[in-house]
Amino acid sequence: MKSEKKVAVVIGATGNLGSAICKALGEEGYYLDPVWLKNNHPDATLAKSYLNLPPKIHLAVYLAGINIIEKTEKLTEDQWNQVINVNLKGAFLLAKAAFPAMKAVRGATFITISSIMTTHPYPFRMAYAASKAGLEGLTRALAVEWGKYEISTHCIRLGHLAGLMKTTPPNPLLLKTVKEKTPSGQLIQPGDVAQYIVWLAKGGAKSVAGSIIDFDPAYTINRWPL
Repeated sequence: MKSEKKVAVVIGATGNLGSAICKALGEEGYYLDPVWLKNNHPDATLAKSYLNLPPKIHLAVYLAGINIIEKTEKLTEDQWNQVINVNLKGAFLLAKAAFPAMKAVRGATFITISSIMTTHPYPFRMAYAASKAGLEGLTRALAVEWGKYEISTHCIRLGHLAGLMKTTPPNPLLLKTVKEKTPSGQLIQPGDVAQYIVWLAKGGAKSVAGSIIDFDPAYTINRWPL
């Protein structure tokens, strides 16, 4: 690793969005922690998985996530724990473990990925919506604690991506309807999210911390009935 390179840790790097983020960061000259770039990466829900993080971290991104679609009355405790652990607990573990390395560089950035399900939940996604709402609270709380170390925290409340999460069953009718209700008629491109994260990491929003960013092309606010 070249000493002049900035260091990024991306949890969830092997997914659709994670791959786009890593590509953009690599093109920007970041050194990416290789541990999380492999398909057999460590379990993001275990504290021991974060024991060997780089000694200096300029950017930490948590986007690991799963979604279990089930009626609340049929959702099992194990399913609930699985969603909460991956979507929320892992972000806490990363924040705790990465803090010394981010504090060491001054001006570091910590980013989490939430979802429009927190404000516009679909049926049968209660665990997912709850976990993402918790993630937003975590990000805001860190902003209060970490501001004095010049660590900026941001949470991206993401709308519908052009590529689905691995754990979300394909639903062509749903995506077709989402497009029809989005003013631009387009879903979000992973590369656009990646470029936004690069901009944040480069200090694009230095005066902002604890923000929940609606990364959504007006789908959730479009109430035009015709």
